[in-house]
Amino acid sequence: MKLKHLALAITAALAVSSAQAAIVDIDFTNYAYGTVFSTQIPYVSFSLQGTGSTAGSPVINGTSWSGKGLSNSASGEYPTASILDIKFDGLANNVKFKFDNYGSSSSGRGHTFYTAFNQLGTAIETGFVGAGGSFSLAATGIAGLQFNNGTTGSNNWLFAVNTLQANVAPVPEPETYALMGMGLLGLMAARRRKAKQA
Repeated sequence: MKLKHLALAITAALAVSSAQAAIVDIDFTNYAYGTVFSTQIPYVSFSLQGTGSTAGSPVINGTSWSGKGLSNSASGEYPTASILDIKFDGLANNVKFKFDNYGSSSSGRGHTFYTAFNQLGTAIETGFVGAGGSFSLAATGIAGLQFNNGTTGSNNWLFAVNTLQANVAPVPEPETYALMGMGLLGLMAARRRKAKQA
């Protein structure tokens, strides 16, 4: 009987201690031109990758011919990086974003694609954003999201993410699994000991 109470208490403790999903809701148009982004927003981080201007973190762009948003540039102007990389501090669901592509030609220059990745780095959803618009991803368990011009550094066009929304659930640490395993081993040992006594 005590073993049942112990198992029930452990189950209740695990249920209470499980972390809830955090909501990420960022409107980059509310930030000043030139604001640098890296890790200051909880549950999400940003970086530039690929060819072109890859040094530094992305900034809020602002030119006379473009709107505001988190750009694929360390200066908010040209030159630009080919990839804007977004990493979630957990697994994201209900990911939505608004995107502006300030340059895209019929020859393919400046065409931008998004790719969502799972925790193992495997692509789980990809799509073409064209000139821009609002997008809602069907994939769940998203650990990262990349926007990619798919071109070389000399052909990268300026683009920007205007808004980003997601529900981010924390990923359990390995120590959590180790503690749960040790608890189960303890329960099994207690049950075996009690069975031998009977």
